[in-house]
Amino acid sequence: MPLTAGRYGHARIAVLSVIKEETEAVRNIFRLTQRVTRTHYYVSPGQPPQSPEIVNCEIGRNNVQSGEAIRDVIEHWQPQVLVLVGIAGGIDGYDDISVGDIVVPDYVHYAAFAKLSAGGQQRRFIAYDHPAIQLHRSYAAPLRDDESWITDDLIHQLPRAEKPKVHIAGLVAGDKVYGDPSNEEQALLLNEFGEVAAAIDMESVGLCRSVAAARSNPQYNPRLLIVRGISDLVGQTENNEIRKQYKPVAALVAATFARRVVDDILTDEPDPRLPQEEGGFDE
Repeated sequence: MPLTAGRYGHARIAVLSVIKEETEAVRNIFRLTQRVTRTHYYVSPGQPPQSPEIVNCEIGRNNVQSGEAIRDVIEHWQPQVLVLVGIAGGIDGYDDISVGDIVVPDYVHYAAFAKLSAGGQQRRFIAYDHPAIQLHRSYAAPLRDDESWITDDLIHQLPRAEKPKVHIAGLVAGDKVYGDPSNEEQALLLNEFGEVAAAIDMESVGLCRSVAAARSNPQYNPRLLIVRGISDLVGQTENNEIRKQYKPVAALVAATFARRVVDDILTDEPDPRLPQEEGGFDE
């Protein structure tokens, strides 16, 4: 049975970014410089416009907007893997985390959905996917001890002499930028999740929810991965200033790591768009 293509075609991997610094890093590192005509998607020059290996687009800067944008990506391209690449605030004190490190979450906590009452705050929950275990085990986790993804160009731009560490850990997704260590809500959030999560962002649950909702066709089994470069440490007094300074570097680290993971996936896994005799799955 043939795989169903999207409205624009069938890409193997969608690499998603949010802010300008992330998009610039992704398109530079992945060499995605050719815009698909009459769309906001970018691919590598020379790629077939209806069957590129990788597509990139920007998504919205919160969980609601990111979820809507990712539903469009799925409708347009039916990618087999979706990778959200960009920056996040690290949770100060988690496993010696530092600016410039990588967090690849294996579990996503949604912090924005809760009930406030006289008894305090009680979490509420919605259904969504988490990053694919197989992608973590096969491609992300091995790079914790394999520094071959760290290029010479990247080393020259790092904020410190140490090479970036790779953390496979939880991530908290909310709908706010946490930049005030004296704020009560921020303090409560760090107290609740500080031992189980390494970073905080604003888009991951949108991705996770949209991927879960896309499983309406037995032929389509999308997987997701999230790669975050740490731009600042939430809880430190000057994290807003640090974030402004290191956003481009953190985005570059994340894009470089993601490029290695994506290259490994494309090399190791058969192209499901091809018939069996050409190296893909049965049609």
